[in-house]
Amino acid sequence: MGWGTLGMALVMLALIGCDNVPTEVSDYNPEPVLYGYLTNGEPVSEIFLERVWPLGIRYTPQQAGIVGSQMKIFGVGINDTLHLTDDPNYRGRYIPVAGESMIPRGKTRYRIEVTTPSHEFVYAETVVPDTFSRVESYQVMPDGSHRIVQNGDTLTRNDPTLFFGWDGVDSAGGYQGLGVTLVPRDSLVPLDPDWTPEDSIYAEDRTKGGFMMVRDDQRQISLPWIIFSWQGPHRLELMAISRDYYDYLFSSFRVQQGLIETAETNVHGGIGVFSGITKHVLNIVMKKVE
Repeated sequence: MGWGTLGMALVMLALIGCDNVPTEVSDYNPEPVLYGYLTNGEPVSEIFLERVWPLGIRYTPQQAGIVGSQMKIFGVGINDTLHLTDDPNYRGRYIPVAGESMIPRGKTRYRIEVTTPSHEFVYAETVVPDTFSRVESYQVMPDGSHRIVQNGDTLTRNDPTLFFGWDGVDSAGGYQGLGVTLVPRDSLVPLDPDWTPEDSIYAEDRTKGGFMMVRDDQRQISLPWIIFSWQGPHRLELMAISRDYYDYLFSSFRVQQGLIETAETNVHGGIGVFSGITKHVLNIVMKKVE
């Protein structure tokens, strides 16, 4: 144990031993955590609501979930309201009440309001970005020409780098690239040409996806093949994201770096994020180089 760590441990022990010294932990009243995403053109299917989980206890989403809340989403300035209720099969997940639906529109502001059984009032607003007017997925060939990559194409790590290029999207606060393999976790086979079936894959190494984010003025991203680990079908998504979601993600990175203490949130009366998203999806198949 280093001197810095030892010193901190001694300070913590001293604080614990002083009955009259309040701490942030002992005084903290666990806040509601709200997170939900409105996707342009896709029906709202779920919103999650739980409570901050205590340190030192194994986190279990089903136990952290808050049930019995009143929840609704509505468009600001338009006649469009959706009420949500508890999912009986998943504590803390809220789904549309029977007979109601909502398909978010681009360039529209939405508000969510929640009242918990403890009479806490939680709310947030977001703007759903407009649709993409142009997205190109392509490779730059050795002669400088562009080869368009189409839905369903099969690619390998020996191919030229894959790019996404797009025109700016109204109301976008930034952009996010997401890649995920569609192969079940227990059936993953590495793209590594030296891998054989006799080699083991540890469960913690079976990460099925990853993402990157860029500013609202960027119009191109590259997807180097090193980010693809597994054979088989993959879904790639280019997303225009609301400003509140971009700020939440960016500030979360700064928290991980130790630069700030808490991530920025647009949720009032709690923490989390309520955001708008517009998607462009490309499906490809990754093949192992023999």
